[in-house]
Amino acid sequence: DRRVVAHVTSSQGNFVRDEYGRRIEGFGQEARRIVAAGLEEGLGRDDLAEALEQAARAALVDRAPFYWETVAASFIAQGRSYAQMSSYAEAGIRQYRIEAVLDEQTTNICRYLHGKTFSVADALRRFDRIEQLEDPEAIKQAMPWVREAQDRETGRTRLYVNGGRGRTDLAEVTRSAMGTRDDRGDFRALASDSALNEVGIGFPPYLGLCRSTTLAVV
Repeated sequence: DRRVVAHVTSSQGNFVRDEYGRRIEGFGQEARRIVAAGLEEGLGRDDLAEALEQAARAALVDRAPFYWETVAASFIAQGRSYAQMSSYAEAGIRQYRIEAVLDEQTTNICRYLHGKTFSVADALRRFDRIEQLEDPEAIKQAMPWVREAQDRETGRTRLYVNGGRGRTDLAEVTRSAMGTRDDRGDFRALASDSALNEVGIGFPPYLGLCRSTTLAVV
């Protein structure tokens, strides 16, 4: 889809950092160009990651290969989500649901979000807000990745994000299905579905190498 390529090329949400965590604007533009060109050629994530790593070495940006694989996957996933939201809006579709790949590799995060529904209009408004941002920390807070931590009192795993309002707990894992297929697991919600959208996780990616996508609710 041309929308994916266009979003990858122009989005403020697609940036890279050096080994010290600083945003590299010059190479960020080159990284977006590399991924967009690769998508037009039909390259996969591994090939895109290799191209990014080679270009980074030439630009004296020293990051591990896994970092570039994560960058490629993130750029593609963000572009795909934007293209899907735009297509849904054009088709008059108001809601979409999250569709995770429920296999042995799927995280608690994607299992929890699997099946949840969100507003197309809200998602597009969030994309618009992200494009108005320039500070990398503000962008990171506007579209945070979901993290896991063990609750000290219960010993259970909690899913949370660090956004503009600090830490927001999303859910507690009451029965993990990690390592299994076709089983979402069980969770205790700690935030409403509307709150999930407000903290910036209404659409993928939710973590590095995220495979979740969206489907229209019709």
